[in-house]
Amino acid sequence: MMSCRTPQARLATLAYGALCRGLLSGAMSADRHFAKGRHAQDHGSQVPATAFRRVHQCGKQADAFARENFGKRVIHLAVRWLLDQPGVGITLWGARHPEQLAPVKEVIGWSLKKSDFAAIDAILSESIQNPAGPEFMAPPARAASPVFCQQ
Repeated sequence: MMSCRTPQARLATLAYGALCRGLLSGAMSADRHFAKGRHAQDHGSQVPATAFRRVHQCGKQADAFARENFGKRVIHLAVRWLLDQPGVGITLWGARHPEQLAPVKEVIGWSLKKSDFAAIDAILSESIQNPAGPEFMAPPARAASPVFCQQ
């Protein structure tokens, strides 16, 4: 993630995909099956079942860390982690229903320390040796659009 925030420009980065396609929502089980055209199914071989289980286990460890240290859940930790990155001022997640925004109130009023970032980095490096690339977060490819205007 690149940041463009400077004291002079007063710009902030908008971070997309705070919950990593729902993997950090805390709502998925290790035996999750995706409906055709949704999440891991969109990316086929990029997210094999074994990789999903490792990421799910990492999420469980992050959830335990969040509960023990902040009385929060992994969903709150994921968003707080982004907001505490230098230059980040906005995070987005793909809520499909209003009730999926309820966790927002648990993200404010606290922040992470350097030691928290180090602990989270340790959880990630122990759990995920081959992280997915940015294509995992990209929307599915679309067919070419017809040309509406000609010059």
